[in-house]
Order: sequence, then C-alpha cells, then structure tokens
Amino acid sequence: MERKYDVVIVGAGPAGVFACYELLKKHTGLKIAIVDMGNSFSKRMPSEVMSGFGGAGTYSDGKLHFTPKLSHERTFHIIDPEEYQKILDYIDTIFTDEFKVKAVEYPRNKDEVQLMVDEAERKGIELIVRRAKHVGTNVLREVIGRIEKNFIKRGVDLIMNTKVVDLLVEKGRGVGVLTEEGERILGDKILLSPGRVSAKWLQELAEKQGIKYQYDMVEVGVRVEIPASVMRRYAEALYEIVFKIRTVTYDDIMRTFCTCPNGFVTVEKYRGFVCVNGHSYSDNQGVNSNFAFVAEVHLTEPVENSIAYAESIAQVTSTIGGGKPILQRLADLRRNRRSTKTRLANSLVRPSLSEVTPGDIAMALPHRIVVDILE
Repeated sequence: MERKYDVVIVGAGPAGVFACYELLKKHTGLKIAIVDMGNSFSKRMPSEVMSGFGGAGTYSDGKLHFTPKLSHERTFHIIDPEEYQKILDYIDTIFTDEFKVKAVEYPRNKDEVQLMVDEAERKGIELIVRRAKHVGTNVLREVIGRIEKNFIKRGVDLIMNTKVVDLLVEKGRGVGVLTEEGERILGDKILLSPGRVSAKWLQELAEKQGIKYQYDMVEVGVRVEIPASVMRRYAEALYEIVFKIRTVTYDDIMRTFCTCPNGFVTVEKYRGFVCVNGHSYSDNQGVNSNFAFVAEVHLTEPVENSIAYAESIAQVTSTIGGGKPILQRLADLRRNRRSTKTRLANSLVRPSLSEVTPGDIAMALPHRIVVDILE
C-alpha cells in the first residue's frame, strides 16, 4: 500500500504539530500527513503520556518560557539568539491571540525577584529568571484538542497508532517513510520530529542513512516532592524556580527545573523502563510542590553515547523498583538506608504518586550523582 503527500511529518508532538500549524497557515492547499505511534487526542488515556497527538506536551504542566536560556541555548549554533527571541515572542502571540489562552505572566514582582537573586548569590547559587506563563495541564489539553479538530477539518491526514521503521531514500533524498505494517507513505518533504520517546530510533536511523550527529550532555537525578509552603514565596513571584549550584566534591553543576507548584508527580512509560515527571493544573489544587533536581553529565571519548548512559540508569532503577519508580525520603538517603512503607507513613509529605516502590536510590544512581544530590 502506498500514499502520497506534499509533506509527511513523523511525530505528533509539539514540534510536529506546530510545523503543521505553520504550514497550513502559510501554504494553502498542501496535502499533509502526520504519522504517530500513539493515539489521537480524543482517544488518548492519561497513562499514554509520551506518545499520541500532542506528544508529551499534552499531559505536561503547560509552562511556556520566552527567555532564551538553559535548554534554549542548545540551538544557538543553528539559530541566532536574536532570531530565536523573535520566534519565542511569535509563539507567545499564537497562544494569546490565536489559541485565546489566558495565563498569568511571570515574574510578577521584580523587586521581590531581585531580592531572591541577591539572596541566592550570597550563598553561591545562581537563580535564573525567565519570562514565563503557566497555562496548566487542563487548559493545555483543551488547546491541543482544538488543534486536532482544526487539522482534521482542514484535511490533514492523522495516521495514528502507526510506527515508522525506516526512511525511504532515493538519490540521497528522503522521499517517504516505511511503516511497521509495510506501508509506504511518500512525500515531497519529510519532517522527522519523533520526540524524546524515540530519540534512540532517530539515532539508529541516522546511523543507517549515514547522517552525522553528535551527542548532547544528559541530565541525571531525581524528582523532589515537598510541602507547597516550602517554595510558595518563589512560586508566587517566578512560578518556575531554576537554581544552579556547583557541587564541592566533583565540581558538577546541579540544577532544579520543571517546578510544579501545588502540582502532582506522574509516571512516564518508555520501552523497557519508567521515569517520573510533574504537572500542575491552572487552579493549583495540589498540597505539594515538586521539581526535578539533576546533575549535568558530559560524556567524552571513548564513551559518548549519553542516550545509552541515561537509559541504562533508568533501566536499573526500573528493575530495582519492580517496574515502578523508587521513592525515598531524604532523611533515609542521608542515613544510608532504604525507605520502607512504615518510614514513608511517618513522613510529613504525603506523596502524590502512589504507584511507587519504597527503596534506596543509591542502589540505582551512580555514586557521583548521589553525592551531588546530597551536597
């Protein structure tokens, strides 16, 4: 079986969806197909976090950042920072004017934020300030649902629950993709945007086609859950709090990110392992807050495969947890002992995620990362 399009987009996550959105807006009459291994938005279940229409963004916290710092900086070898800022501002107008999203903008109190920056600086910590908006998981889902309906109305073929296994190449040019069922989906232009869940697949495809690539650094660590009151002052002023700290023993950079004030911890299921993430609703109804706390790991020769390194840690963690995330109290980690159900029951914090295994993260994470976390 064979189908032909002007543009074939592999991956229905934020990159693929926005690419299609822009193509429809700027080029009328294009015949476009989006191919994704997951479900359509209307059929996605909350457990289907990583794939499907909207990608991982569908069940994300809905934080939008408009200051080109941190992960944004990884694109500066491709896009000039000033041009990148224009793109961020353009995305802001899309959410505000076209998607009609009303969200609180941060930072809210610049004088208070400057006090926080100064306080952190005196303690040897960098507090990164970014212009941001919090849409909320619930509102973001509504937006993605409207986008899907708009695509269908405008004739975009959503080929869902379909796994792409190969890129079809003729005379050094991509002309289509091959699905697991053997179907050839041809296109004048092919866009590969498979997302984090298929990063390894994209790497394997690049190797097969002789496409050069390089590994980026990887971030390894934990998600921390605390009473919402602990970070309320920062959350009210900044919403997302990003602290960068350099550790004493290994001189590594640790940072917080993906802060979810009054949020919830969720499971991300990959092939062969599980990880955790966080999200918050627009009305901030949770009693806890959570954030990622990670160390930057830069691998050099002879082992540069940061994807394999990170996956190996995740697989060991999932094995020890019996297919569930490991949960440990900080007090137990400091005392070099595992957490148990009894010890967790004595904790002030009531975890928002119940499908966990009480244990010891020091059994799974590299010693260096554990030292970084404790310091």
